[in-house]
Amino acid sequence: MMGINARNLTLLLATIFGSSLLLTASWGSSGDAVFPPVTHGPTKEECSACHMAYPAGLLPARSWKKMMGELDRHFGEDASLTREVASGIEVYLTQNAADSPHATMMMSRIASGIPGNSAPQRFTETRYFGYLHDEVPTYVWKRKGIASKANCVACHTKAEAGSFIEREIKIPKQ
Repeated sequence: MMGINARNLTLLLATIFGSSLLLTASWGSSGDAVFPPVTHGPTKEECSACHMAYPAGLLPARSWKKMMGELDRHFGEDASLTREVASGIEVYLTQNAADSPHATMMMSRIASGIPGNSAPQRFTETRYFGYLHDEVPTYVWKRKGIASKANCVACHTKAEAGSFIEREIKIPKQ
């Protein structure tokens, strides 16, 4: 049986401290849903011209590649870009995707819930989104102030900054 001595206590404290650093780096300072916000100028500019610039960590790289390859048919719209701009955005999105080498714990959870042969175009169609929003009744999504599951900013007050922390949610009454 392991006794409490200075060496064992030091190992225990180092393990606890190291674990807390990993959790802080992966989940934000309080273990919450925080994603790196979009920092790439062209991505932010082009995507937010029509909708919120979603954090790249919400989808795996293969989803972003597919989406960028079909901009002429982007959810019923022609969102075509010059080859140079589209290429730069694709590089940014894939390097920061949910399955990228430096993904946070939450991003990795999202990626692990998506089959390898699947490239969803909407985070709202992932199992992880369903898990996080399963308590939201259907009628709430139909409220005028929300209108769509893709309208993150309707309820998540700091979504554009990459924060989806539960205490920051304000669901529109209408």
